[in-house]
Amino acid sequence: MPMQPSPLDRVALVLYQPQDVVNVAAIIRVMSNFGLSDLRLVEPAAFDPHRIAGIAHHTEPLIARTRRFPTLEAALADCGLTLGTTGRPRETERQVLPPRAAAPMILDQARTQRVAILFGPERDGLPNAALDLCHGVITIPTHPFNRSLNLAQAALVIAYELWMAWTQPNDGPAHRPPAAAAPPDATESLATGAEREALFAAVDELLSALYPGGSPGRRSSAAARLRALLLRAQPRREEARALTNLLRHAARTGRRS
Repeated sequence: MPMQPSPLDRVALVLYQPQDVVNVAAIIRVMSNFGLSDLRLVEPAAFDPHRIAGIAHHTEPLIARTRRFPTLEAALADCGLTLGTTGRPRETERQVLPPRAAAPMILDQARTQRVAILFGPERDGLPNAALDLCHGVITIPTHPFNRSLNLAQAALVIAYELWMAWTQPNDGPAHRPPAAAAPPDATESLATGAEREALFAAVDELLSALYPGGSPGRRSSAAARLRALLLRAQPRREEARALTNLLRHAARTGRRS
């Protein structure tokens, strides 16, 4: 077991609207097993530390560190690379990775910046609006007859792959994303969730300024496509700030013309 500081410390598991406290307890146990320590709950149906401690034994320190947030944006505000999880195809084009390919990329980024892995509610998974906040998605390959995994099972698979990528990085063939989807160098921090939200707000501001009489539905659709494009580009912090300022200036100019 490695003794040096671990990038796993900067990997946050974010549960969006979890419904069952048993699943939360199971994920806390999984995190304890595989060296993860940052759990964030967004609008949980319930959070009972005493019940969780009775299910996930010897995890009291991790339970005490678990944080609750009112919105996804708040939970992701300090995170750079953000990956959602889904078991079904979606219409918006996104980078899709299996856990084994995603794990080295996550650890590379987590050496310098917090990374978020986002999980959806047990019944329906992540809504498209939540995936719109993600740079890409992790999909666990399963049998076509029954593709869906339980929330805690999905977290277990991903946590295991992260642990193996950290403790045995040269064990077996390399599973890296294709060169076209390669992440930025780990020394270059990606825009945080808060900086991405500022950039997306500037996109909305510009579209409203350019098309003041346009259909809200069409503007919303255009904004979603632009957000997806920007997330695929994985802007660094300085790039996101510069682009935000440029879009805001263009919006002001558009309103004056």
